[in-house]
Amino acid sequence: MYISIKSRLIFLLIVFTLLPFVLLRIIAYPRVQTDLQEVLIRNLDGIGHKQTELVTNWMYERIKNVSVIAENPFITKCAQIAKEDVDYPDIVHYLEVVKNKYGYTGILVSNDKGLVTAATAEEDAGSDISHMDYFKRAVQGHTFVSGIIPSEIPLTNEFGEKELGMPTMFVSTPLRNKYGIVVGIVAIRMDVKALNDLLLSLKLGKTEETYLVSKDGYMLTESRFAQDLKDMGLIKRRCALELKLVSRETGELTNGVKQCVTGKNGFDAKGYKDYRGKTVLGVWRWLPEFKWGLITEIDKDEGYGPAYNLNYIVSSVLIILAFPIVIIAYFIGKKTSTPIVQLTEVTEKIASGDLTQRIDIQRKDEIGILAKSFNTMAISLEEKTRALSDSEKRYRELFNSVKEGVYQSEPTEDGVFISINRAGAEILGYKSPKEVIGMKVRDIYADPDDRRKVIEKLTKEGVWKSFTSLCKRKNGELFYMERTSNLVTDETGSPIHINGIFRDISERKKLEGELLESELQHRQLLKSLKEGIYQCEPSKDGVFTWINQAGAEMIGYTSPEEAIGTRVKDIYVNPDDRKELLATLEKKGVLRDFISYCKKKNGERFLSESTCNLVRDDNGKPIKILGCIQGHNGKIIS
Repeated sequence: MYISIKSRLIFLLIVFTLLPFVLLRIIAYPRVQTDLQEVLIRNLDGIGHKQTELVTNWMYERIKNVSVIAENPFITKCAQIAKEDVDYPDIVHYLEVVKNKYGYTGILVSNDKGLVTAATAEEDAGSDISHMDYFKRAVQGHTFVSGIIPSEIPLTNEFGEKELGMPTMFVSTPLRNKYGIVVGIVAIRMDVKALNDLLLSLKLGKTEETYLVSKDGYMLTESRFAQDLKDMGLIKRRCALELKLVSRETGELTNGVKQCVTGKNGFDAKGYKDYRGKTVLGVWRWLPEFKWGLITEIDKDEGYGPAYNLNYIVSSVLIILAFPIVIIAYFIGKKTSTPIVQLTEVTEKIASGDLTQRIDIQRKDEIGILAKSFNTMAISLEEKTRALSDSEKRYRELFNSVKEGVYQSEPTEDGVFISINRAGAEILGYKSPKEVIGMKVRDIYADPDDRRKVIEKLTKEGVWKSFTSLCKRKNGELFYMERTSNLVTDETGSPIHINGIFRDISERKKLEGELLESELQHRQLLKSLKEGIYQCEPSKDGVFTWINQAGAEMIGYTSPEEAIGTRVKDIYVNPDDRKELLATLEKKGVLRDFISYCKKKNGERFLSESTCNLVRDDNGKPIKILGCIQGHNGKIIS
């Protein structure tokens, strides 16, 4: 059945015009809903992160404060002080001032046996705290933060009453004398209410709350819903140390608490039942330095409220816009069908490779502009395609004309050759690049472990210049290869491929070996001569920089190493001989048969005859003196 392009276009325009709205409802809305959920979770996580910083910084400030107190020389006396001492009232007054300034519940000082010698609370003075963890850790030389624990003495509660077992915590630190020996401890007692105020300082909504939880799953701070919990009979006085955060349905720790106390950080965007039986969204962080968990939660209905409202808005907009969109799509499709057919035909021809095609539409509207732009694009595409083809041809000619091997490989230890030029293939013993492409790069090494070293070097530094390795050709013949490679990465730093250039340096290696052997023979020859051969600095106080065995023995040394570094002028009986020698060399450049009295290391004198020449650099600057010296008839002058 024939369906005209006009009818089909109208139908498609209607379908595709409505499709975005349908997709908006079916796909985009859930995506937006997901985005809103992610934003909410990020906000929750941001609050949790900020609260974590606040709690951590607050705790570190307390640690710093107790350390400052302990470093006060005035407080060091407290370890051995008694109530009868003259300084006792002043010390207690100082502790009271610090306590009131920073809002602590109390401060105490004990000796190294655990006996409290000074305290702001009368109940603490004279008590034995040797069994307390905060004393044991501090007296061992550590600053210690206790968990939130019930108070062992009555403290004033939020109702102004004295209550035993109030939630409290300690920060303690060693008290050292001027010799650094621990003579006691200083401990500050803190009210958990300060932590409650910190956690309530940031709010996301009506039902959002942040609280601390212990390793055992007990709430350590107060809930925003404390009154509701009392009405439900879940707590008697307060949440801290009293409320265990379990699901009312399962009797187990809530999902957020269960994950958090295992030391994990995370979130739950689907929702779980909290300790009130409400479905909440939550994020959690574990604070290992204090062994606390910090949990931020908000009721799911409140958190996802904007997403639920969006559902109604999108559905209403879709219904309202559907009818006029259908009518508009019909008229637009009818008017634009003909030029679209022409554009389609020309596009198909260009896509098939005929870049000479042009479209002939003479209209003074957007379609006309589109046709003109299309023709301009086709001309530009044809020119650029031709230029690209020419450029690629020149590159390939250059790539295959160089004598060195040029290659590209995958950036892994088992990576293969992606491309290689003809010279590179021939160096490896292959007739054409096609034989090499796809072959593992490590197979060309005599020692495959060299490939691992290359990958490690490139991963660390990005480039490795002029490194040499022993490789093998296709027929197994070994040769030395010198290579420079660099690692190419993408914008994220991930490796893409390795580019490199290499050459066969086997002949150079052979010549280097022969040169080394020749140099060794030369040195052996110099050492075997009976005449002294030496090299020294060209200055007045210049030293021997090299001398053979005969020369060293001639001036009284057992080995050349012992003579190297000796000032040359020290071997002359008359120091002016050195000056005369240098003056002659400076003027003539060479001095022959120079007779002078010399002396050995032990002071023995002998008559010497030497010949030497001055060596200069390209700028005429003296750089060294080369010379030959021999004893004159073996005569020694006493």
